[in-house]
Amino acid sequence: MSDVPGGPTPPPPPPPPMMGGPQGGIPPKTLGEILSAAFNIYKANASKLLLIVAVVVVPLSFISALFVGVVFAGTKHDVIGTDLVITERSFGLFLAGALVTAIISIIISAALQAAILRAAAQATIGDPVDPEESYRYGFKRLGSVILVSILVGLAVVGGLILLIIPGIIFYVFLSVSVPVLIVENRRGTEAMGRSWNLVKGHAWHAFGVIIVAGLIVGVISGIIGAIGGSAWVVRWVFTAIAQILTAPFTALVSVLLYLDLRARSEALSADTLRAELAAAGSVG
Repeated sequence: MSDVPGGPTPPPPPPPPMMGGPQGGIPPKTLGEILSAAFNIYKANASKLLLIVAVVVVPLSFISALFVGVVFAGTKHDVIGTDLVITERSFGLFLAGALVTAIISIIISAALQAAILRAAAQATIGDPVDPEESYRYGFKRLGSVILVSILVGLAVVGGLILLIIPGIIFYVFLSVSVPVLIVENRRGTEAMGRSWNLVKGHAWHAFGVIIVAGLIVGVISGIIGAIGGSAWVVRWVFTAIAQILTAPFTALVSVLLYLDLRARSEALSADTLRAELAAAGSVG
């Protein structure tokens, strides 16, 4: 019915559905859109994301730099034209220190990975990021993250030993195993199988996101790390700064790639993701 003076005003037409997915859904993204979204989400949540990373990176990088710069330096002698001789005692200390540092790094890095990935997932749907809650969740998932990381690492290394190409394939197809664990609470090989199925059919897209994001992080880390020079204290400071600045971006890209792969094959919405995060957080 056409509008007449003094007559009723017709209701406005319904809004068009979101492009790329069901109404209210998370649409698929191109490589550029994933990187742009990662930068924007990073900027909007920078203080809390940086805090989550700094809590771990500062002490961990200090321990590593201390061992490398002081403990592992050996004993200086003047022996037939050489300046440096690593004595038997310092070599034993080197092995013990390397083992301790590796164990600390694995444990703390796993907690950080779980915490920052959960925070990144919350940030992508506009939920507030809570560093304390993120770490509480991270330590609850510590063993699972370590197990999945080791299994993925073994698969990738085994593939690289074979003919290099299989290792790259494993790396790409298993690249979202930990986000699967964090969001969907799938453990061990189940998380790896889910990652494989999500990437299948979109391998070149996933490969492109991983490579470009890796290049961005590598360039930024290289530039900042080079400022440190040779003094171990200064090198520690700038290495820590590089890790603190780049880790949130890496986590955001990983989560956004995982969500993008799901959006390409599932009706994924922010409400669905929010419910999965809540369910995963409530399970011990």
